[in-house]
Order: sequence, then C-alpha cells, then structure tokens
Amino acid sequence: MITPVVKIIKVKCSPEKAFEVFTGDFSKWWPTQTHSVTAMNGGELPDVFCERKEGGKLYEVAKDGTRHDWGTIKLYQPAQAFSILWHINNPEQMATCVDVTFEKDGEGTKVVLSHHDWEKLGEYGPAMRESYNNGWVSVFEKNFKEACNAAAD
Repeated sequence: MITPVVKIIKVKCSPEKAFEVFTGDFSKWWPTQTHSVTAMNGGELPDVFCERKEGGKLYEVAKDGTRHDWGTIKLYQPAQAFSILWHINNPEQMATCVDVTFEKDGEGTKVVLSHHDWEKLGEYGPAMRESYNNGWVSVFEKNFKEACNAAAD
C-alpha cells in the first residue's frame, strides 16, 4: 500500500464557509495557471466548475470551449465532507480519491485533505504520490487556506 497524502490546515472561517469556498468557485483558489490541462498545453487560463452533488463532475473549460474532466464527486455533504474520484489527465478507471473533511475548531475550522488509492496508477503510483504531496502544499495549504481566511473577513 502506498501511504496517503494527508494535509491538515486550520482556517479562520466556519465549516459552512470553508466548504463553500472549496466547492463553490475553484477559480478563486485553484492555480489554473500551473495546475490545469489547458495551461499545461499552452492555452489561456480555463474556468473550473464543480457540479455540487454526488455523481457530479469537476472539470475545466478552456476559452475555446474544450472541456477536460478532472473527476467525479463521490460524496457531497455540505459543511462536513467532500470526496472526489480524481482522474485529471487519466482514464476514470485510474482515479485516485481525494477526501476533504470540515470540522469546527474553536473560532475556525480544521480542514483535512486525504489523497489516496495511488495503487490504481500502477508503476506511476509512487511518483504521482510524491508529486501530489508537493502540489497540495501550494494548492491546499497555501491557496485554499488564503481564500478561506479572506472569506472570513
């Protein structure tokens, strides 16, 4: 078994607001300039959409209308938990899983992200795990946290 990537942050807003920031507008905190299929292919920055329901899709849409699916929402429990079968740039059968929980913690919220099921990527699993372990630092621990703290003001 490949060890899951786990990131834990505390944000200044409520669980309801943190959940809304996470699922409501990825474009406000997700670094599409470095972490999108469109940008990696040299295109203009895309918009990112989350169909906020179980079975919904997370995807980007380029300025020319090209759509790239990132994953399928497995669990959608507002202010509590969000889980997605993550397969950006991979076929759905190679989806890893990203679980995010939101828990009241004093005046703020503890948000835990766990990214697992690296075995589905076969021989690429260990390298992808390390890449995401580093990537979630800027995307989740920095960008998402800043967006939540700004929403609390």
